[in-house]
Amino acid sequence: MNNGEVSKTSIGRALFLLLGGIISSAQLGKAFVAMPLLQAEMALPLTVVSFLIATFATLGALFGMGTGLVVKRIGSRQALIGGMIVMALASLAGSQAQSPEAMMVTRVIEGIGFLGAVIAIPDVLGHVATGKDRNFFLGLWGTFMPTGTALMLLIGPALPLIGWRNLWLSQAVLAMAYAGLAYAYLPKTSTNASAGSPNLLDMAKRVLANRESRLLSAIFGLYTFQYFILAGFLPVILVSTLNLPLERATLFTAGVVAANAGGNVCAGLLARAGFPLWVSMGASIASYALLSPLLYSLGISAEVIAILAAVNLWIAGLLPGSIFAAVPRLVRGELVTPTMGLIQQTSNIGQFLGPVAAGYFVTHFGWPAIPFLLVPMVVLGLWSVLALRPLFTKSA
Repeated sequence: MNNGEVSKTSIGRALFLLLGGIISSAQLGKAFVAMPLLQAEMALPLTVVSFLIATFATLGALFGMGTGLVVKRIGSRQALIGGMIVMALASLAGSQAQSPEAMMVTRVIEGIGFLGAVIAIPDVLGHVATGKDRNFFLGLWGTFMPTGTALMLLIGPALPLIGWRNLWLSQAVLAMAYAGLAYAYLPKTSTNASAGSPNLLDMAKRVLANRESRLLSAIFGLYTFQYFILAGFLPVILVSTLNLPLERATLFTAGVVAANAGGNVCAGLLARAGFPLWVSMGASIASYALLSPLLYSLGISAEVIAILAAVNLWIAGLLPGSIFAAVPRLVRGELVTPTMGLIQQTSNIGQFLGPVAAGYFVTHFGWPAIPFLLVPMVVLGLWSVLALRPLFTKSA
């Protein structure tokens, strides 16, 4: 490799890894589109439906950093392949589930595989991309969640013809095929299982004691808190409040989520060009405070709300890519992968708490009160970004 540029083979591997993230996020997104069919076939109560959707967030909130430590110990390539195999087998089993209990078990197992894969992939990306290209591809990595989710939302209108069991089967085949290709295509990565390596508890203490790790994780958690309020409740606003047909609301939401993926792509380009990552982070967080008073006023049309939401999430999409590009720059050596795990953990905490808090606010104060919930999160986020700014200067 010359002048810090990646070879064509490494570019192919980097794109292959991004595909792995999309396949992983589709395992999460398929539950969103299939819930009406699942609920009708199995007569699922709302509590079970909520659990099936929240399983991935709950596992990540509880075990994100712990999974990162395990990934570092066994090796990121091995963890990626193993995570894909686990998701494939669980999705295959889920396609044959005949009871709510069986479906819940398979979703928990899928969530374990998902965590292993999405925490491992950024570390493998760091092995196949170098220099400015590493910043670019780590920026693109942030697109995996909105892209996979948007693809599942687009399948939604055709799902009654496909059937949810066939959807589960197709995702099992994709994940298993990817695992086989990854085994043949990706370079081996080092493990941290030597006798002299620190144990998992000591490593966890080191990550939590690291200021950069704490700040990056806090910022990402605040981002997902706001993101899932907007993306998660947008269909509800469009259908129940603005009386938009379900099919149209689904397409609008898919477009809004796709705009978020576009923001992630821009984050990768900006990171590669040397644009200050902390500025991208600050703009992302501030966008919610600037646009939420209009978004939740409900005094405008559904089309305008969808456009404003797309603009909001496009700007907000600058943050994930900036965070992933910042981790290897600010966090050194063996703390990188566990820090990715901690980021996944705070992300899932935000994914869980955001909708819960929004539901409480809407129930008691109505949609126009949502900005009063978001603005404190924006203030905390901007404070964290400003605290992180001197660390970028120090690492330069």
